[in-house]
Amino acid sequence: MKNIFLTLLLISKTVTTSVGLSRREDCANLHIFGARETTAPPGFGTAATVIRLIQRSFPGSSSESIVYPAAGGNLYAASVAAGVSAVATQTNSYFQTCPNTTLVMVGYSQGAQIVDDAICGGPDGLSLNMTRERVSPGVSRMLAAVIMMGNPRHIPGREGNVGNATVGGFAARPNGFRCSAFETIIRSYCDEPDPFCAKGNSSATHQGYGKVYGQDALDFVSNKLAAVGTSRGDAVRPKQNGIFAALLSLTVGFSFMSI
Repeated sequence: MKNIFLTLLLISKTVTTSVGLSRREDCANLHIFGARETTAPPGFGTAATVIRLIQRSFPGSSSESIVYPAAGGNLYAASVAAGVSAVATQTNSYFQTCPNTTLVMVGYSQGAQIVDDAICGGPDGLSLNMTRERVSPGVSRMLAAVIMMGNPRHIPGREGNVGNATVGGFAARPNGFRCSAFETIIRSYCDEPDPFCAKGNSSATHQGYGKVYGQDALDFVSNKLAAVGTSRGDAVRPKQNGIFAALLSLTVGFSFMSI
């Protein structure tokens, strides 16, 4: 029986290595992806305000920034294209290692645009020519809430809108557009003076959504997490990859049999 126990331990280590668990052996119950605004340095940019609020309310949750250029000017379209691809790649990579984790996405300005395009599809000018979403079906099942602030794809009347903007952004969706698969988990903030999600001229408005609407965003995320069974206490307890957990359970069972 001792030999069986040692064999199972060896198998579990082999499987752990083969599926890449060395990168994320313990998977948080809640993982937050954040996408920064144009020209912000690598990291979360202004999206950090909301991400910090969520992480303070859900201790033990993990977070990850979307790695993309966030470039402006003549490079903007290419930057969005790279960003949409990065959202799809990074979220799918996380799904492959932590398929039982609940996901939240927070995108700000261009970061909101790439999140919007990744989960709702295009087309989006030169940046995205496909209509279907880019995230994988596995990621779609993990996703509990999406926060978008100052999204250039904003249109009035879209479900999930918050704010007083009555016109669309500079990369606005067609009137009447719906993101049917995800619209009930999206909260999108845009006020009329914003020059990017609307037609205003106030950069302060564009940069201020975290301060103005941060608590509303946190309440929305908390309600959506509660709906899928993730509470503030749950975020502390790490989830293990399904294969690893099964092998660990089997190993423990055999160890008790040998006593």
